[in-house]
Amino acid sequence: MGLFCGQFIDVIEWLDSTNDTIVYRFERHNNEIKMGAKLTVRPGQRAVFVNEGHVADVFEPGMC
Repeated sequence: MGLFCGQFIDVIEWLDSTNDTIVYRFERHNNEIKMGAKLTVRPGQRAVFVNEGHVADVFEPGMC
């Protein structure tokens, strides 16, 4: 997914073709998550949202 500075993100998804990644940080690079954005968490994954160094929320597999 090609993202540009200042662009709003409306779909958040990460696919791991190696199946051996323990942790991956989704880079934002000055992008904002749009209100009402969709999050897709694949089977075997967990999404952890961190705000200012603190865990804000954890999402299990599914669509939010």
